[in-house]
Amino acid sequence: MNIIKHKYGKRTVSLLLAVILVLCHLQVRAADNKPTIEIGDYIQMGTYGGVPIVWRCVAKDSNGPLMLSDRVLCDYMPYDAKTNKNAETGSHRRNSWRDNFGSNHWRDSNIRSWLNSNAEAGKVKWLCGNPPTEDSVYPKTAAYDQKEGFLRSFRSDELGAIRTVKQRSIVSHPEYTAGYIDAAGVDLPYNTTIDTVADGYDSAHYEYIWDRVFLLDVQQLKTVNDNLNGYHIAKNRSGVAWNYWLRTPITTCNHDMRFVTPQGNILRDAPYKGYYGVRPAFYLNTENYTVSSGTGQSAQDPYVVSAPDAPDDSIGISGAVREDVNGDWNVNTDEYLQLEMSTLYTEDPAYANVTVPVYTIQKPRSDKENMVIVYCAEGYTKSQQKQFVEDVKKLWGEVLQIEPYRSMADRFNVYALCTASVDGYGGTSTFFAATAKGGISTNKGNWRNHVLERIIGPAFIEKIHDAHIPNETHPNENTMDHNYRQYDYVYENINQFVVLANSGEYFGGSHDNKQYGIHYIVASARNAYSAFTQRHELGHGLFHLGDEYNYSTVPVDEWNYTTSLNMTATKDPTKVKWKQLLGFRNTYTCPHLDYYPYTYNSSRDCLMRETFQNDFCDVCKLQGIKVMSQLITNPPALYVAVPEVKKYIGGYRNPTKDPSAFEAANSSAYASYQNDRNSRLLSGGSKNSFDYSSMKGQQVELRTIIQNLSNTQAKTVTLRLWVEHSNGEKAVTTDGEQVFTTQEFDIPVWKEKSKFWTKGALDYEGSDFNSGLVNCSLVYTIPENAILQSGDTIGFEIVDHATGEVLADDDTEQQRYVNVTIQYQLEDGTDVPNTMPTTFTVPVGKKVDWQPPQELHGYTFVKAEGMENAVPNSGMTIRYIYKRSEERPEPPVTKNYTVQYNWGSVFPTGATLPLNSSSYSSVQQAKAAVDKKYTSTTRIQAQKDGKNGTWAFSGWDAGNLNGTTVVFRGSWSFTADTAPITPPSGTASYKITATAGIGGTISPGGTTTVSAAGQLTYTIKANEGYYIADVKVDGSEVTATTSYTFSDVNTDHTIEVTFKQESQTP
Repeated sequence: MNIIKHKYGKRTVSLLLAVILVLCHLQVRAADNKPTIEIGDYIQMGTYGGVPIVWRCVAKDSNGPLMLSDRVLCDYMPYDAKTNKNAETGSHRRNSWRDNFGSNHWRDSNIRSWLNSNAEAGKVKWLCGNPPTEDSVYPKTAAYDQKEGFLRSFRSDELGAIRTVKQRSIVSHPEYTAGYIDAAGVDLPYNTTIDTVADGYDSAHYEYIWDRVFLLDVQQLKTVNDNLNGYHIAKNRSGVAWNYWLRTPITTCNHDMRFVTPQGNILRDAPYKGYYGVRPAFYLNTENYTVSSGTGQSAQDPYVVSAPDAPDDSIGISGAVREDVNGDWNVNTDEYLQLEMSTLYTEDPAYANVTVPVYTIQKPRSDKENMVIVYCAEGYTKSQQKQFVEDVKKLWGEVLQIEPYRSMADRFNVYALCTASVDGYGGTSTFFAATAKGGISTNKGNWRNHVLERIIGPAFIEKIHDAHIPNETHPNENTMDHNYRQYDYVYENINQFVVLANSGEYFGGSHDNKQYGIHYIVASARNAYSAFTQRHELGHGLFHLGDEYNYSTVPVDEWNYTTSLNMTATKDPTKVKWKQLLGFRNTYTCPHLDYYPYTYNSSRDCLMRETFQNDFCDVCKLQGIKVMSQLITNPPALYVAVPEVKKYIGGYRNPTKDPSAFEAANSSAYASYQNDRNSRLLSGGSKNSFDYSSMKGQQVELRTIIQNLSNTQAKTVTLRLWVEHSNGEKAVTTDGEQVFTTQEFDIPVWKEKSKFWTKGALDYEGSDFNSGLVNCSLVYTIPENAILQSGDTIGFEIVDHATGEVLADDDTEQQRYVNVTIQYQLEDGTDVPNTMPTTFTVPVGKKVDWQPPQELHGYTFVKAEGMENAVPNSGMTIRYIYKRSEERPEPPVTKNYTVQYNWGSVFPTGATLPLNSSSYSSVQQAKAAVDKKYTSTTRIQAQKDGKNGTWAFSGWDAGNLNGTTVVFRGSWSFTADTAPITPPSGTASYKITATAGIGGTISPGGTTTVSAAGQLTYTIKANEGYYIADVKVDGSEVTATTSYTFSDVNTDHTIEVTFKQESQTP
């Protein structure tokens, strides 16, 4: 525990006071002058402003009697000053909003510093390092940097009566995401009434703090009102009802604090404001106090308390900084990656050579069969990695709650890579230096946004992924073309990277440009919308869907949406790409905004459009299933959309034959369509809307959409429909015939499958939406002589004609899902290291026939227990059992790195190329061993070609890794002592003109003159959030690169660079 102690000097009690104490009759209730302090009793101890302070016992708990000042002592005192000196001032550096509003972290607040100080005026030690001066609080008159400490007016024998206690202090998100936390929880609700103010207190994020004098928190405040009705409402010393601060922050905010109003409500405001007073509290030290006078029954006759025999008169409280914030890992490091990054990726030495623990979140099958999702931590310190793993598990579980993720729940393998940061998210030192808007920053390493596919991906695939492909990439070689293609295999084996930010803010962005190695999501972990954000951003990154809230202010051509999976530029129901789905469920062409009717979506109800939507529309579900089927082995043969049954009446009933009802494309028309659909619906939640008294002779339609997921095997499906009585029997006619019909549909092969986002595809050029897709519509007229009964419903099923398998039926829409848990265990019943049980929902009755991964973190699969033919109503638990460590392969051999030097074939006589026979355990150590004999200041007098002169050395470059050898390169130049050789009169020079578009720079810029046969190198750099899209030399495209050299120049040239913004969504 980091304890701050202020020594208090002994003070002599005056002779006059001693005489008074002897002569006066002491009104106490115990012979030993130590009456028991009860709730409601008053005591007097200390002074403020020269006036004695009266305290009242408001509660008693394990810490003893809780004493609260009877009055608000200082009417105008800011809780904490604002500052922009973030790097120097404790909690202020965790969030930039505190620059302007102050911090709501109790631990290092100004008000806590002052309450626990006995320093003389102007010498209080401010825990955050930021005094509450007149230029950092409002109004200026509320400054108290020159006040003496609150405890300076307490005698030493009074200080002994104040107990130092350990108590809970609720923290807001800049603290709990930075490791200032002893128990993870949830945000404390912002309730403003005394009865509800502490609701959720026990489950809120908190840390333990050692305190002496403090402000009440919300739980203590409620207890005050519970014990002494209305006493939480306070008056100041003038008898006026007054506001006062609490120590409980608004946890969803980075700065606001709570205060109590004169009416007893609990509201919020910024800490730097001085409109609120201080009503301090402390716990009475029951072991040391004595009472010299008073009855304790009223504020006018309080017990006068002191502690003359207290053993310690120092003031010890928790310091401003927790000692464990950057402590050891709080997760298992048995399974890990060891990553090395050169300065091309990070200029922060904290990440040059890092250990990254790896956790398996979900692994029903082998990585070679399933999709692989890799989460990486951003802004989680070492001591917060357990929280990161829990955040991943929680968020991924919420992703799987909706379709089409839910249908493919067992086809995902999910890992959590504990990429630890020094600071919390938004701090100066985090693993990815990621921002909400810009993604992974390149400000602290030009290639940092490539760390996923170049550093993490190859290491993960070599050691963790079941493919175990040896890492033969060369990420630290600074080639002109970047050699992007050597990393393409990463995205064949890892389908999505997710950088999970340790933040409670709302943000998310998908960054996607696989041609140049970019394919990741950045999103916050603990916002109310974080689950939505994960689903939405995976809709971008994994499904390649567009944002349906996008719009155009001018007309656009349909060809612009050739590669779009869920958007179009036409509203024509005969031409829109999803014309086969029109009128099915929520499928209806409409714009995001009616007043910009130039781009269209397939529905207004889709989570790709609105944050309040928790489901994809049917077009997005279809496209998602098609993409996922490309990424796994043995995908389903068919995708069958959840069928629906409707009365076959009205203008919307058949968009294929009569699409006129779908021509109006706006929100009003969509609402009309929905109202019509709901009035006709006879399935799902409307299954019981079948009116037996009016349905004879009426037509009903069973409809579904079926996509063949094979490009080799055509299929046939059978749709069956009937009327079913409440007892399960099929209805019949008066002739004894069943009220039943059936129809077969041929489902052709998906001819365009090879064109549609195949596994490892870097780009998409469009394909036929309708390839392998069939709109299956069965229309049936219920016979006039049907015998119908109350409680009748429409029954149906869709059947695979070849196998007889029921693909969907009238219970599918309301199918019950239950939990299936997979435990990864060793033979002795303990968990496989770095795993946790996996739980996801599976339909009751589904057959569980997964093939468990044969290897997990180096352990060998033995058997599976608990796998049954079908999932029962109660759910099921499966145990994957693996062999113990003796079966594990040997750990990978630690690489040894060597050093070589190369200065070419032109060098001065007598100069010897350095030799280094040592080996090093890391690239960084090898680079640190660079030769110091030859530097950029080295000069040697020697001849060249018979002429005397001076050789100058360029110095060694930063070193490039070739395999396990770091190669340092340099060069020599020669200047003759005689006059330099000049070219003949008229020797040519040429001009090279460089231009750069918005989003980056080229250096040197403008026009540069180069001598004939000379050379010139250009450096190209994209700004944060942009990438180099195109480089043209003399009008012709060359490989997009960060540098380009013109050699042997013999004519004028141009070089033109274009930058593009990386894909990013909210």
